[in-house]
Amino acid sequence: MRNFVKCLLVCMMAALMLLTVGCDKEQEKSKEQPQQKQEQQKKPEQPQQKPADEKVTVKLYYPTEDAEKLKAVELKVPAKDKYKASVEALIAGTKQSGLIGIFPKGVKLRSVNVKDGLATVDFTKELTTRFVGGSTGEEMLVGSLVNTLTEFPEVTSVLILVEGKEIDTISGHLDTSVPFKRMGELL
Repeated sequence: MRNFVKCLLVCMMAALMLLTVGCDKEQEKSKEQPQQKQEQQKKPEQPQQKPADEKVTVKLYYPTEDAEKLKAVELKVPAKDKYKASVEALIAGTKQSGLIGIFPKGVKLRSVNVKDGLATVDFTKELTTRFVGGSTGEEMLVGSLVNTLTEFPEVTSVLILVEGKEIDTISGHLDTSVPFKRMGELL
């Protein structure tokens, strides 16, 4: 009987030890979980990325047929590349009645970069080599580009480049070596 009691005591102590060890792990887990929750709460939320197919409505400015002023046309473009898409739409022209495209045939956009309020727009050489307009045409082209890009609140001025270099003029009438501010007088 004594052996039975000893065996029973040993078994009870072993069971008690197993329970005690199991409780410690549960307590550790319950201590870790609030810490993990606090760490997760401390991490700043990542800004949600816009879906690749999200579009924004932009205003593109085209000259009227009589070249008296610029009129806005609204267009939806990909939000991710809104500057590039806007300028490429200007280059492509419009089919809207009473408005004309002003960019020369064959001109391509090389890049658009926006930094500190300045949009730097780089075109291929066809911007200058194929431009056939006079002073009004040059003013309409520059105004179309500048007023379109300054519709974006983060853009306050526009600098035109050709093949990555500053140019003095497109066709001899406007000084394009300096950035242009919004040309509201053309609207």
